[in-house]
Formats: sequence, structure tokens, C-alpha cells
Amino acid sequence: MENKYLILMVALYVLPYIYYVSVSHGLGHKAEYLQLRRFLPCAILAVLPVALANVSLTSPLFLTSFITGLAWITIYPLFYYLTYHKTSSDFGFHLDTVFGLYIISWLVSLKLLVQYFNFWPVISLFIISCIEFIIILIPIIQILYYAVYKTCVTDSSIMLMRETDHNEAIEFYKSLPFIIQIIIPVILITVFSVINYGNQTTLPEISNIYNYSIYIIIATTLFLTHYLWNTKKGVFIRTGIIELFLDVNKYIKETHLYASNLETRLKNLKVTPNKPNFDKPSTIIMIIGESESRDYMSAFTDYQYNTTPWLKEMSLTKNFVLFPNSYACKDQTVPALERVLTEVNQYNDKKFYESCSIIDITKKAGYKTYWFSNQGHIGSAETAITLVANTADKAEWTKQNLNKPQYDETLLDYIKTVNPDENNFIVLHLMGNHFNFINRYPQNFAKFSKPNNYDLIPNYLDSIAYTDYVLQTITEYAKTNLNLQALLYFSDHATIPDKRRSPNFAGFGTVRIPMFLYLSDEYIAKNSEIYTDICNNSNKYFTNDLIYEFICGILNIKSNHYDETNSIASSKYKYTKEMLKTNLGELWIKDDNKNILKVY
Repeated sequence: MENKYLILMVALYVLPYIYYVSVSHGLGHKAEYLQLRRFLPCAILAVLPVALANVSLTSPLFLTSFITGLAWITIYPLFYYLTYHKTSSDFGFHLDTVFGLYIISWLVSLKLLVQYFNFWPVISLFIISCIEFIIILIPIIQILYYAVYKTCVTDSSIMLMRETDHNEAIEFYKSLPFIIQIIIPVILITVFSVINYGNQTTLPEISNIYNYSIYIIIATTLFLTHYLWNTKKGVFIRTGIIELFLDVNKYIKETHLYASNLETRLKNLKVTPNKPNFDKPSTIIMIIGESESRDYMSAFTDYQYNTTPWLKEMSLTKNFVLFPNSYACKDQTVPALERVLTEVNQYNDKKFYESCSIIDITKKAGYKTYWFSNQGHIGSAETAITLVANTADKAEWTKQNLNKPQYDETLLDYIKTVNPDENNFIVLHLMGNHFNFINRYPQNFAKFSKPNNYDLIPNYLDSIAYTDYVLQTITEYAKTNLNLQALLYFSDHATIPDKRRSPNFAGFGTVRIPMFLYLSDEYIAKNSEIYTDICNNSNKYFTNDLIYEFICGILNIKSNHYDETNSIASSKYKYTKEMLKTNLGELWIKDDNKNILKVY
């Protein structure tokens, strides 16, 4: 391989990596090292076809593909960074870099094969030009969008585009400044013309490619065609902008189904009794944690550090019941909470959009419903969560302020808006212990780590201690001001703090969650049988996709959408360790050997 190709390969390895690290936010060192390895084969393949065919690096045929790939590497990560780096604690789009480098190789390989085999070159290269234009059009649209709105493309903008008909689109276009109306078609026509002209460039030396080289180019083309465009796990559908688009598509589809079925669900939902049986208006609270592992909580284990002093002390009282054998049904937020919040679980075949939710049934039980979240509201990743949340009487997300992390105690301000003279059911969704852990607690709260010092496990322990404080603050306020009768806390899933985040199941350490229940003296007195059943079941095994039934049991209701045998608040609770699953039914809880890390 000639020096010029080696230099290009090194440049395509080093520079995109530096860029990726620069426009990413909150990455740990392990994540950075992972991409350092991942980008190397990408850079090799990006250069391989032109090197094998000895194509000039100044050839228009190569340059058009190079610019296309470069646009994908840079545009979305840059604009996302410019838009959110002051409000979002962690993000990185490594697959945009992977796609950008591989698309160079794929496009160049296609062009070389067309010319080598002389396969209707004019028509074939025109088709490739159209494909390349569509690929680069996506970054171009993002550039134009940012130029107009000074923000990256968001779920809201995609949603708006999806719901806009052609007349509205024309009206919008006409509303743009005249110069923009002129510039946009000129840019698009120019880009396509340049691409097609460049691709139609004849390479006289193409017939001189060695046989082994053409075989490698063919193999590269076939591999990348599958790897880039696979509809299930292809790189293209996992790039930042395309993931956003697909999330919105899914959101729209499920919104229509969930919303269209809402009236029918509520009409058919029967609940008795339909009002609380307490002496005065009362409140029940459900708090959803984020990424909290009971393995690191002193209230649940013999962990050597007292990470949960308040909960550990409260666990000694009759009002607090801990469930030390609780598991998440999945180690990812959205699929887990889709089941937590509805009748859907690993043990039935119900559909999300056909199922009643916790909000539905608490409304029928006579409560005014609230949803307060500190998870943020940028992006559509929380499709099922947001759909359920928006059915509450009042749903609010904390405002994300520039240069100011939004800690979970902010939710107390929202709770204070709740009317104490009504029966209330409140859902609180914490940011909890989500990576990057150091951003989850005020630095003057640091106990196990040094303030402002990035150190994964000590940072995680401090985030757990801070969550303990937040839970204490919320509980005490609600007891004093809202006649709190019951408070249920659990985490959506757990995490292993010194392991990199993975989209695949990373072991039982990622699903061992905490769960506890507070019950008031009045609740215990009026519901002594339920209290006894809860205490008797406290050491039984449980997965959080059964939370819906647990809430029904706490409410002491009967319903045609409540299976009492699924409720750990009932003597009829049927599940044993041998019956329960995780990872959406793929793994048995009984296989957990509880290999817990207790030191750092």
C-alpha cells in the first residue's frame, strides 16, 4: 500500500476519533477506549477500495463519497452537541462515525465494480448518484434546519414534518425569507449535479485491477451492504438522526393505537371500591428510580459502606417493608417501564396499547393523578412511558436549565403544587443513579468520592446516598402535608457501575433492584389483612413488571383488570423464584448466583 493511502487511513482513524471525543459529553474512559478500537477497522475499510484500485485521492469519484461520509461523521453529533451540551449530562454518537467511514467504502466499491464490469455504467452510476444524494441530503437538511432554527433536529420537528400535508409544506416554504427560498433549490441541484458528474468520471486504470483485489472489493461490498442496511441491527438505523426518526415513527404509531383504545379501555374498566377508605383526603405515591442496584445499598445487603442510612433505619420500623428479592424485567428503562406501568408482563401475552395502566386504574379508584418526572422531555425514547404519563390529570417534566444540573430534589417543588384536600395518586420519575453518576448529586453531598472527581464506583455510591436523602425528604413532606398513606419505591432496572453501558443483557447485576413500601399507621389499621400479606410476602421473589398488580393490591380494590394472583400484596400471590424471569422472559431468576462486588 502506497504512503498516500496509509496517511489517509491514519487520518481517517485519528481525526474522527478526536472529533468524536470532542463532541461527545460525559463519556467514561472505558467508552473512549472502546471506540479507539472500534474505529480502526472502519478507517481501514474506508481506504481499502481506493488503495486496491489505485484510485487517485483527488478523483471526483472518490471525493464525492468522501464528503458524504464526512458529513455523516460530523453534522448530527456537532449540532446535537451545540444544542444540548449545557443541559444533557452524557451523550455520544459513535455509530455516526462508523456509518460515515463505512459509507465511503461502500459507495466507492459500488462505483468501482460498475466501471470494472462495465455494467451499464451511465445508468448504474446515475442510480448510485441518486442513492448518494439521498444519503448526503440528510446531513444537508440538518445544516439548513440549524441555520434557520439554531438548534439540531428534534423529535418535535420530525413530528411536525410527519404531520404536515403538502399544502402546509408549501405554505411553510413560502414563509421563509426569499433568499432562503432561492438558496435551497440551488444548493440541492448543485449538490446532485456535482455528485453525478463526479461519479460519471471514467477511470482508465480500472481494468488493471488485480483479480484478488476485485474479489476483496466484491466481498467488502457484500459485507457492508448487509452491515450498513440490515433492517434490524444495521448501522444506518442506529445512527443518531435515524434513531430519532424511528423513535418518532414508533411513537406516532403507538400513540394512535394507545389513544384510540383509551376510551374503550376506560369504558370496560370496572373498579370497586371507587374511593379511598381513609378518614380524610389522602395520598399514595409511587416513585420510580433509575439504575439503582440493591447490591450497593446498605439497607438491603451487608455492604461495607452505609450508603442508605435513612432507609436502613426506617427498615427497622413496622411502617417500612423491604423486598430484598426484587428484580427488573429488563435492564433498559423503556421496555421495563412499559410493563411496570401496565397490565403487560413477561407472563402474559397482552399488548401495551390494549392494556390498562396504573394511571387508568387509580383514576377509577377515585384518585386525582399526577406525573412528575426529572427524566427530561427531549427525545422520544420514552414512548410508552410518555404515553401513560400524558393520561394523568397533570403531567409535568422538570425544566432543564443551562449550566445547572437538575437534581431529583427539584421534584419536591412539584409535589408542593398538589392539593392536600383531594385524594391523590402521584408518580415521581427520578433521574436517580443514571450514568454519568457524578452528575446526579450536588458535589457538597459527596461522601464516598472526592468532590468533582470522576471515579465510577465512589460516584455511584454517592448517587445512591443522595437518592436515599431525596426519598427521605419526599416521604417526610408527604406525611406532614398530604396525609400520605402509602409510598412505593422501586428502580426501573439496576446497573453495574464499573461496567460500560451495553444494549445487551449484561448479567443479573443489572436487574437486581431495590423495592420498599411505606404504609401509614392508619393504612395498617384499616387494612390489617393486606399489611399482613405484604409482610409475609416480603422475602418472596418478585419482578417489577408485576408492579401494576402490586398497586392494585395496595389500593385494596377489585377489578376486571386486576389479577390478584400476580399481586405481592395478596395471600394469593403465586410466584416463586423458579417461576420468575427477566430479560423479557429469556432468563430465569433462579439462575442468578448473586456474585456481588462489595469492595472498590
